[in-house]
Amino acid sequence: MIERRQNGERSLAGRLVFLGQDAGTALVEFALVLPVILLLFVGSYQLLDAIAAYRKVTATVRTLTDLTAQSSSLTPAQADTILAVSRQVMAPYAITPAALRISEVQVSDKGVPSVVWSRGLNATAYSGGDYINIPTNMRIPNSYLVYGEITYRYVPIIASSMLGPISYSDRLFMSPRNSDSIPFGTG
Repeated sequence: MIERRQNGERSLAGRLVFLGQDAGTALVEFALVLPVILLLFVGSYQLLDAIAAYRKVTATVRTLTDLTAQSSSLTPAQADTILAVSRQVMAPYAITPAALRISEVQVSDKGVPSVVWSRGLNATAYSGGDYINIPTNMRIPNSYLVYGEITYRYVPIIASSMLGPISYSDRLFMSPRNSDSIPFGTG
């Protein structure tokens, strides 16, 4: 039995008994809350990693298209070098699940866009003359556009079998900067 003093305080032994009960209650509460806390932590980490991968995808297509648009002319080796830059931009994510393509699109005098040349990394290049659907406001007759595109298959680090791969894709059109078009030669 816990003895009480006249002013309502418990003795040291009484306080130790109740302290043991409080510690047990805290331990049970912690055991109940721990899985929720871990799930929130792991879920937040996975969500932030997926967002970071998507940002890398958009940065990569921007870089590829921008570097191509700055060229006055391109050889296959130079185009391959521009595509190879994507490895550094995508880091720390692997480039192997990415399919990249850079192309030049010509808009005819009737406003019909078609591929002039194309080069791909982990993707098949378009054939010359292939139709490319571009926004109507970009179909300026007798103009050229650089077209960059990427498709990336992101595999979550945690629970990948449960979540499965997530497909990201982005595309971008830019006008050539240093010339009206970018001739693609063998030189």
